[in-house]
Amino acid sequence: MAGTEKFIALCKELESAVKARYGGTSHGESVYVFLARRAEFKPYVKELDLIREVRNLIQHKDVEVKGKEAIYVDEVLMDALREIIGLVQHPETVGDICTRDLMTAGLSTPVKEVIDRMLDSSFSHIPVLDEQGKLLGIFSENTIFTRVAKEGLGALTESDCVRDFKPYLDIRDHVRDSFAFIAEGVATEQAVEQFKHRDKQGRRLAMLVVTRHGDPSEKVLGVLTPYDVLE
Repeated sequence: MAGTEKFIALCKELESAVKARYGGTSHGESVYVFLARRAEFKPYVKELDLIREVRNLIQHKDVEVKGKEAIYVDEVLMDALREIIGLVQHPETVGDICTRDLMTAGLSTPVKEVIDRMLDSSFSHIPVLDEQGKLLGIFSENTIFTRVAKEGLGALTESDCVRDFKPYLDIRDHVRDSFAFIAEGVATEQAVEQFKHRDKQGRRLAMLVVTRHGDPSEKVLGVLTPYDVLE
């Protein structure tokens, strides 16, 4: 198969894959523009634009000179096209990109140690796990503020452990942030959509806790934050 024919065949394969996954595009939009607008394909915007231009040139122009093809499509571009087809057919999942090397705490962990970890890193929410690795709650600066508001400054001591904050760890009770569980096999784009919306109380989704099936009773496999998926 000639180079341009192989390229056009790959373009048709991509168009079929997009139709199978998304049900096509709306308002006659090309699959290349459609994909370029989706977060998971942002790294391929340049390639998609180039593929679209080359495809249109081959499809709608006479690209032969003296009966021979005047355009050569390099394997580099076709490899990029194959990679994009692969992403459409086998979308990236939450399990592929979540943070698995977690900074966590247990109920017996000294609070000073947790705070030091938070100050030394970019983590603002620390999952609190039981001995089986299941989520007990989330420790954050708001956890401290909530306890102070409820019990007063005198409630805080140097010897505090996470256990002393247990009534304020429940993910359902955080004032500013919300948290949710998600299955590791869910497509990343679904997680992106979740992070774009606030809940009924106006709280932003601060973290998705990843388990095998998205069940809160399962072992925590990783976490996903807006910084992992949103620009």
